[in-house]
Amino acid sequence: MLDLAELNLPLSPGVYRFYNRDEVLLYVGKSINIAQRVRSHFQASHHQAKEARLVNQTTRITYTPTAGETGALLLENHQIKTLQPLYNRRLRKTRQLWTLQPQPIAGSDRVEVRIKALHAESAQPELYGLFASKAATLKQVRTLARQFQLCERVIGLESGSGRCFGHQIGQCLGACCGKEPLTQHTERLNRALASKQLKAWPWTCPLVIEEPSVIRPTTSDWHLISGWAYLGTVAHPDELEALAKAGAPASFDLDTYFILQKALKTPGSLLYKWQNQRLSPVR
Repeated sequence: MLDLAELNLPLSPGVYRFYNRDEVLLYVGKSINIAQRVRSHFQASHHQAKEARLVNQTTRITYTPTAGETGALLLENHQIKTLQPLYNRRLRKTRQLWTLQPQPIAGSDRVEVRIKALHAESAQPELYGLFASKAATLKQVRTLARQFQLCERVIGLESGSGRCFGHQIGQCLGACCGKEPLTQHTERLNRALASKQLKAWPWTCPLVIEEPSVIRPTTSDWHLISGWAYLGTVAHPDELEALAKAGAPASFDLDTYFILQKALKTPGSLLYKWQNQRLSPVR
């Protein structure tokens, strides 16, 4: 077993990686205190079988310091999804995300709800919710229909004409058979979807988050993001141009979306627009 004292792990934020004797990546983790978190794996190995298997196979540990928690979260998420370590499961990349999109029907006040695969590079304002499967998306639509007494035939979940099944059992207010105006039904549908609406990317250019170091206040990490996609981190703003030109794929990722949502709401976050190779503060 490794001697942690010899590794001289830092008491600071960052990402750490466990490898076995064949240099296979076993695990990627993050912490605001790398040394403490790695030590907790070894302590837990005495009474948890999974941790014991991980620690007993580990022959080498590497780490990447970060300025703070946001950088650690972004890097951990990125490395788990690109490097696919054996023991990480929770953050493995979902092959396909699904969402909901209201679709007005031409020549009518009717609005259907379409279940669609998310292929766009970023969240769009007319999309509602993110789901790991088509079945989970459909389940959410049916739940909203029950909660808000929506007509499943009007929103496109049920075929046929005349009264829908929901109206027959008292769950639909009659938009399917003229007892409720479609405009009123659409207003209720909008209320049902409102809480699920994705936040659109509110800028016309990439954004940079400056994250001051928690242990070296005079230094910072600079995170480049665009359309809720993480493009990378540099140690100095002079390196942003090279990072932007590297052309990292800007695909939408659910976990990155939530990490960035939290980071932008963190008090004291320093935000800049990255436009024409120049930084300008977000006011």
